[in-house]
Amino acid sequence: MASVRPTTAPSESSSHVEMLRKLRNARRYTHLKQSSRAEHLVLTTHSYLTYHVDPILSKAITYMLVEQPPPAAIHPTLTAYFSGVEAGTPPAPTPMAGRAKISSKDRLFMAKAMAPLFSKLMNLLLAARPAPEEIMGFIIAAVKDMEAEASAAAEAAALAEEVAANEKLMAEQALAAAPAKPSAAYPSKMTILCVGVDGAGKSTFLKAVQGHENPNCKPTVGFECVTLKLEATKVQFYDLGGGDKIRDIWDSYYHDVHAVAYFVDAACDDMKWKETVEVAKATLGHTYLSGKPLLVFCNKSEAKAARDVDEIQSELQISAPPGGNTRVSAVTLHPQKTASPGTPDPNIDSALEWLFDCIAGDFENIKARLVEDVEKERIREAKEKAEKDRRVLTKSLCKAFGKDIETGGEGPVEDVFSVEDGHEFLAQEIGFLKAEELVEEGREICEIVGYQKLAMMMVGGMFAPISSKKRKWTWPEIKAHVLEVKAEIGL
Repeated sequence: MASVRPTTAPSESSSHVEMLRKLRNARRYTHLKQSSRAEHLVLTTHSYLTYHVDPILSKAITYMLVEQPPPAAIHPTLTAYFSGVEAGTPPAPTPMAGRAKISSKDRLFMAKAMAPLFSKLMNLLLAARPAPEEIMGFIIAAVKDMEAEASAAAEAAALAEEVAANEKLMAEQALAAAPAKPSAAYPSKMTILCVGVDGAGKSTFLKAVQGHENPNCKPTVGFECVTLKLEATKVQFYDLGGGDKIRDIWDSYYHDVHAVAYFVDAACDDMKWKETVEVAKATLGHTYLSGKPLLVFCNKSEAKAARDVDEIQSELQISAPPGGNTRVSAVTLHPQKTASPGTPDPNIDSALEWLFDCIAGDFENIKARLVEDVEKERIREAKEKAEKDRRVLTKSLCKAFGKDIETGGEGPVEDVFSVEDGHEFLAQEIGFLKAEELVEEGREICEIVGYQKLAMMMVGGMFAPISSKKRKWTWPEIKAHVLEVKAEIGL
């Protein structure tokens, strides 16, 4: 059923434009005393808006709120409305049954569609200050200009989307044509971790394999997943930022990848190279990565100062015997810096083909290892979360009973409810409407935790977890857990 929208215009005192104007003026008058010239400007602006602009825009806002045209029809609808007003035949809004309060849908329409448009219109009016008899013509011309701008922007966005789609298609076709091995030999999905210190060329590599001839990349902040299709195989590349402040997140992805593509800048200065070696050893030696297929891209091999493959392999302490699952390749990742500018380095394709073959050739073992590593990581995260929750509960109990957790002496009592308020709080935490619905076991635990707010929030989270993935505790289990923690800290 269609939602019912308001059909009457707001009064002059409650119009949307009037409200914005009052807030604007309130901010202006909070400053120190203004000069007479500035004060005159404020007063004339106030008068101009109140008597000449607000009456027109308020009715237009109400009309648009009732009609709520689709995005493509907003400017034409507004132009038709103002043209009708100018001609003395303003269009009547669509009849609606009865009156209704403004709904959340109405507010969303106002915030997303109307507020930017009318705000821009207001700014144009204030900048130009057309005479009262010229305001309507000015508004119509301004709305038509905005419609033309919106149409041009939409066309540009559509063109950009089409270009991006074509580039992705070309990249997928190029990647599919590169390996000589039949795609049927490959699994349906391969996930490859792309890591290396900042500036090593990870993002440039991913742009290049997507078909960009002259990639201009900014440093990756956090995580980005790039997916390419290799006929029936989906290849996912996890691009992780290489800055020293973001490397802490790297190990969150190690357990869930089939192989590693490690990137080094072969021509970097000695200080950066020392950092590169240290990070590579720490990363590639991690238990979740050790033994997985490894491809090391030695980027910028075209530079005169570039280190050769043997030196890099030696300093990174990487063993890459023939027929193994490790390979070190000298490459030029930026297409414009290759021997044929604009053409990708052929060593990239051959290295990727090797990596795909390496994954496919041992896929069942790698897949079994992933299952095992994912379960290990799940257990580790659960243990870490339980230890953190235990520390929080310990601090909360100390606040409940006035104990200093550091010294073991007396401390402040904080965030403690009365008995009645505590019962009501815990009842609401577990989904009850009234404290009377809380069972005796729940009331007993309130007393055991000293009616401390955070402790009872944790109790509520145990008994009625928000996530279906979390285990639901029973009252006896919660009681035993809290008493155990209290015993540990001597309470």
